[in-house]
Amino acid sequence: NQVPQVAVMSTDLADILRFCISPDEFVPLRREIEILERYTEIQRIRLSGAFTLEVDVPEELQNCPVPKMILQPIAENAILHGLEGVENGCIRVSAAQRDGVLEIAVSDNGRGLPEDMKGPFRHRDQERDRGHLGLYNVHTILQKHYGERFGLYLEDGPDGRGAVVRATLPLRRGEESKC
Repeated sequence: NQVPQVAVMSTDLADILRFCISPDEFVPLRREIEILERYTEIQRIRLSGAFTLEVDVPEELQNCPVPKMILQPIAENAILHGLEGVENGCIRVSAAQRDGVLEIAVSDNGRGLPEDMKGPFRHRDQERDRGHLGLYNVHTILQKHYGERFGLYLEDGPDGRGAVVRATLPLRRGEESKC
């Protein structure tokens, strides 16, 4: 039907699927962000542009290796739970290094977190985790690779608006970077 959005969504989906089936367990943070941009482009088309994505990751951190597919589930959680019914929604991805730790934050300007989800992400019984399986999986992957010191931490956004999910992992050197 000459709908350019279908072509964009198809291309994005194909890129995401190729990425998912690749044998690499770790990818440069730059590539992880590219896949997140593809995913959010699909969701913006689906939701008629209901939100924007902002990325603020310093160049020196973009080649740091991270486990594959850790950002998409966090953003998906923000879209499904945080931004539902919010006008001019925004998801922001940022990264910083602190004392040998790479901290990647995914924040939104949505409804915020329920009180029982704030703090270090811990496995809760299946009924209470319903709808947050992606967060649980990312937390488990980070702890599996790096130990219990690392994982996800959830908090309210600045001024009590929205939510921030922080993924922490050891700062590793990428092949082409100084991170």
